[in-house]
Amino acid sequence: MNLFYLLRSSAIFLGISLSGCASLPGELGVITVDDGRGASSAPMDVYFYRPATFKPGGPVLIVVHGSSRNAGDYRYYFAAAAWRYGALILAPEFSRENYRGSRRFNLGNVKTRSGDTTLRSEWSFPVIDRIFDQARAPLGFGQQGYYLFGHSAGSQFVHRMIMFSPSKKMIAAVAANAGWYTEPDITVDFPYGLNDAPADKEILRQAFRQKLTVMLGQDDNDETHRSLRRTVEANRQGPHRLARGRHFYRRSKEIAGQLRMPFLWRLKEVSGIAHSGSGMAGPAADVFFGSALDPASK
Repeated sequence: MNLFYLLRSSAIFLGISLSGCASLPGELGVITVDDGRGASSAPMDVYFYRPATFKPGGPVLIVVHGSSRNAGDYRYYFAAAAWRYGALILAPEFSRENYRGSRRFNLGNVKTRSGDTTLRSEWSFPVIDRIFDQARAPLGFGQQGYYLFGHSAGSQFVHRMIMFSPSKKMIAAVAANAGWYTEPDITVDFPYGLNDAPADKEILRQAFRQKLTVMLGQDDNDETHRSLRRTVEANRQGPHRLARGRHFYRRSKEIAGQLRMPFLWRLKEVSGIAHSGSGMAGPAADVFFGSALDPASK
């Protein structure tokens, strides 16, 4: 069966009540695309919310879930911001069946379990571009670029995508509250650094030129959080997510300076937010679209 542009389970809902927000008019649904990973290709469900305020030239935001693989929830997290800014939300589901474990999801499937580099055609990172391209026709937009957000495990995915497979279609990205990082440091072994990793100086130059915001909840500082990685290597990055994010940004900026490369990454901390995808959604949308007019005020 041809999986391209398969649109299902969509309907117009006038007055959708989303995550406790006021009723927001728009369209909810799911499209199924082909993830295009060579011999490992599989169908992928992409949950979407197209607010009534979205216009054909409006922004497209791709949202990457965390380890719970709850793409539908992440679509809801951004609903109010999507309506406010007139943005189309696409939330792909990296299912446990097709992206089993952190190696195939968070780490992008760049290495096999034995440590060999996989074919780039089987990496998980380029799937984001394919989702964007395949969603264009069924959802009716003509944009050539997208915004990208990831939280927790999704944040791990986003910052590694930027370092290993930077996309020319990505306008800007937010990586929020990652549990641990791959530093752009060739003296640190992969996956905590770039030693023995499929990256070179030119890829790193492209990565540092991407508009990435490392976003951290200032209350995401629980050293005993149940899903926090506690390996020796991860603990060297800091005792909790807030400290590790600060370390990652600071170390990345230092390395870019040492290599005399342009560095466009930014650090943004959000007060009053702990490890919460829903809590980071509004601040992330403001980073992306804060200069846009609120459609409700037109």
